[in-house]
Amino acid sequence: MNAEQLAEKFRQKVSAAVIEKERQGIIAADNKDKRTADIEHCKQAMEREVIPFLEELKHHLGEEQFSFAPQIERNDHRPVGVSFTVGNGAPTSISTAFGNIVVTRIGESGTKKGIPFVFAPDVEPYISNSGDLTRAKIAKLVEMVIEE
Repeated sequence: MNAEQLAEKFRQKVSAAVIEKERQGIIAADNKDKRTADIEHCKQAMEREVIPFLEELKHHLGEEQFSFAPQIERNDHRPVGVSFTVGNGAPTSISTAFGNIVVTRIGESGTKKGIPFVFAPDVEPYISNSGDLTRAKIAKLVEMVIEE
């Protein structure tokens, strides 16, 4: 390739990158409403399903055997996650950052702090989106924690 051909090849690559950047910007703008809706659905599920269920569980188990702490969004002071502990066990957390749900549990690792394990969304208790933040699925998660 001569210098002119190399320059043309470079211009084509830059042009393609500009087009791709514009395309990604359009996709991001299109998905903004979906992300906002996902975030809202997660907050509603936390308020309607998760927190009331954990409060009920705390009532039945007692404060000595069960505790939980909601994670509150800074701007609107609504729950976006929760951590709970059964007995003297390790904490389990459900986080809903930006509409994505992550369930983690601190496991034994031989260290003082333990290793956090993340539950994959496609394994039991199958919590992957706001529709999965139900009493039944949270009950299954608590059951799994108790059985460990």
